[in-house]
Amino acid sequence: MIVKIITTGPIFENCILIFNEESKEVLVIDPGAEGEKIEEEIKGYDLKGILATHGHIDHIGQVGFLKRKFPDTPFYMNEKDKFLLDNELFPNFKRLLKAENCPEPDITLKEGSTIKFGRFNFYVIETPGHSPGSVCFYDNDYQILITGDTIFKGSIGRTDLPGGSEKDLALSLQKLLLLPDETQIIPGHGEVSSLKYEKVYNRDMLELIQSVKLDFFRDLLK
Repeated sequence: MIVKIITTGPIFENCILIFNEESKEVLVIDPGAEGEKIEEEIKGYDLKGILATHGHIDHIGQVGFLKRKFPDTPFYMNEKDKFLLDNELFPNFKRLLKAENCPEPDITLKEGSTIKFGRFNFYVIETPGHSPGSVCFYDNDYQILITGDTIFKGSIGRTDLPGGSEKDLALSLQKLLLLPDETQIIPGHGEVSSLKYEKVYNRDMLELIQSVKLDFFRDLLK
């Protein structure tokens, strides 16, 4: 099994490719831009699934392209983000990304869903906050966590886009912090990290969690 991260588009989104060398099959996670580049990377492999960590256009901008090329391949996404499929977020963002119209998911991802692929067995963790339907993919045996835009190395996802919520993101981050320290984080943008590193150095995460806790106790005292 090979996990490969390719950076795509003008805002350097991480598209994650998981190759099963034995079966010559591949999964594509978050194909946001440069569909032809992604197609070239997976040449010679049977595309078994297209997965989205969330519905923002910089993460699903090439789902339509891949579905045209591989029409029988299922697209997986949390249905809570379906309202984002036609939302370009910013003026001319769709054109900047050269994004295509994204179809509705064939298969809905939700808390507790599992995706088995070769030796990987990814557990779906719902992590709303950056968007209502954000999810992470976690493999316990290999301690890999694919986080989309929930958490990055040294920072966290923004909450000022449609459906974003600081409270929800804080709760989602606390959920992720229950995973083993050695868990490797593969984010939607930027460098690979680990939960151990983020627990020490991610000031944005720690401050958000603390602020939400303080607000909770203030509400109790009212």
